[in-house]
Amino acid sequence: MRSQQGNGAQVSRRGVLGLIGAAGAALATGCQLDTGSGSGTGSGAGKAAKGSDPKAIKFPDLQGKLPSGDATFRWVDSGDLKSVWERSVLDAFTAKHTNIKTQYDGNGWDNVNQVVPLGIRNKSAPDVFALPQDVPPQVAITEGWVRPIDDLIPDFDTWRSRFGHDVLVPGVSIFNDRVYSWPISSNRRLERMSIFDTEVMKAAGYDDPGTQITTWDELTTALTKVRKTGKAGLMAGGDGLGGIVSYLAVTAGWHGLPANGMDMRTGQYAYTADEFMAAYELFDKLVTDKLVVSGFVTLLEKDARAQMTAGKSGMIFNGPWDIPAWKKTAPNWKYDIASLPSPKGKPFLVPFLEGSNSSWVYAHTKLPTVVGQILSYMGSPEGQKMMVILSGGNLQSLQPEANKAADQAGLLDPNAKAAVSLANRSMHVAPRPELRNADVAKVNIALKVVTPNLKDIMQGLVTGQLSNPAKQFAALQSRLDAALDTAIAAAKKKGSTATRDDYAFSNWDPAKDYTSDDYKALK
Repeated sequence: MRSQQGNGAQVSRRGVLGLIGAAGAALATGCQLDTGSGSGTGSGAGKAAKGSDPKAIKFPDLQGKLPSGDATFRWVDSGDLKSVWERSVLDAFTAKHTNIKTQYDGNGWDNVNQVVPLGIRNKSAPDVFALPQDVPPQVAITEGWVRPIDDLIPDFDTWRSRFGHDVLVPGVSIFNDRVYSWPISSNRRLERMSIFDTEVMKAAGYDDPGTQITTWDELTTALTKVRKTGKAGLMAGGDGLGGIVSYLAVTAGWHGLPANGMDMRTGQYAYTADEFMAAYELFDKLVTDKLVVSGFVTLLEKDARAQMTAGKSGMIFNGPWDIPAWKKTAPNWKYDIASLPSPKGKPFLVPFLEGSNSSWVYAHTKLPTVVGQILSYMGSPEGQKMMVILSGGNLQSLQPEANKAADQAGLLDPNAKAAVSLANRSMHVAPRPELRNADVAKVNIALKVVTPNLKDIMQGLVTGQLSNPAKQFAALQSRLDAALDTAIAAAKKKGSTATRDDYAFSNWDPAKDYTSDDYKALK
């Protein structure tokens, strides 16, 4: 049996569910963003979830008739940074409406990838869930997994108006002119910062590593000195090598988006750029000189993060999701945070696409009013303020006023504030083709995942299974360009007006946020 979406995309429901049941690896589709290892535990019905603060939030009176009998509302996602806030919201809802129990399950992406498809099969999916990593939003909509939220949230127009024009994006959150999801937090966070073990670096002669290590040469020298003390230089995980090299390339002036490698000035993928090759050569030198922790290829980033607190390595290039994890597991461990070093020690710019941590509503939820009220509060100024506070400042809101209201003495983690400050100095919103031409959403549906991807290539190069890195990156770029061209052609046959020109933004200035005025100024 096939179900059909208005744009003409057709996918077999049986085929999709079978694929998901067998899939073990996440595909690079959709807009999911993992923010750490995901170790949250779900709350039982009627109990305050572990790690939540049920007294932190007083749930407001909202429009809508709620069930009068006993009911249980379920929410499933990856957990991580957002989990304490989400748990607290659900606990506050139950405290106000005692007949409606809430159950939160934030046990990581592996759990999401298994629980959600199984629930869909059994017609018992959670009321709200994160999409499995190998299920694009278009497929979930086509297959009838999810429903729009614009008719669930009370006074939706006011609720939506609190978010900027680049938050709810066609082909990402909006499909067939209906809003299906929303990103609960900002992506303006550096996925790669220099994080130093204070004591290890001091033993190597660095009392203030953030200011002493600002160039690539200084990085190599510092890691060499750390290694001479008997410690590993750079901690790393094999699943994050593509991200490390991409961010190092950005420090050299690369204009590719770290997320996908496209230069939004030209609309072309940029893995053959000199800056990207220079970044690879730097990392390759660190590996050759044995300045990266032994066995890093088979080490997962979440495990590399955990090993940092044991004092075995001088530094790691990772993101702000480490901060709450370390605060929980090693509260007495001392570390410093700084920007990545650049070739000459100069400031650099990081382009990014806004919005992360999207949630979706089960198409057959029996508690639509409960869903609407919970999402309404979460997207309100008060709800967003509490998200920032309860995450210790590690999550930032897409509503600037909420961030300001949350920034009160003693409420936010100093390390989180330092990470936010670094991000605010260097990160700027990049343009989205979907906001230029809504038909790009049809291209997204037709776009096929390219393999081997950057992660595969990096692992192959550092293990010696692949050679000639310049050739490998050129081949990757060629595959990506060909896949996009093929998707554009396929979408055109179904009525799309999108072309490759929609991906090129000649007026993009990476030093500024790309705004609605910039879209209007395009010719």
